[in-house]
Amino acid sequence: MADALGAVIASGGNPFAESRDRLLTAITTLLEAGVAAGTVRPDIQPSDVLVSLSGVSLVTVDPARPDQARRILDLLMDGLRYRAQPPPR
Repeated sequence: MADALGAVIASGGNPFAESRDRLLTAITTLLEAGVAAGTVRPDIQPSDVLVSLSGVSLVTVDPARPDQARRILDLLMDGLRYRAQPPPR
């Protein structure tokens, strides 16, 4: 892994941007599948999910807070679920 990252950096690439792009692609695919199945709201932005997951991952760093991590993840999942009408903006 270190060699691969070193090669990306040596070539002038940005490993963080590439990772972010891959994550956004994966999240987009999952959201589209959920929308098609009628289980995920159609107004969700992939970048919002990525930022939310970053917050969840910050909580999971502290092994003393597993209950909080589960609650936050449940809150995120509840927010993604389909509703008959999207919330007003």
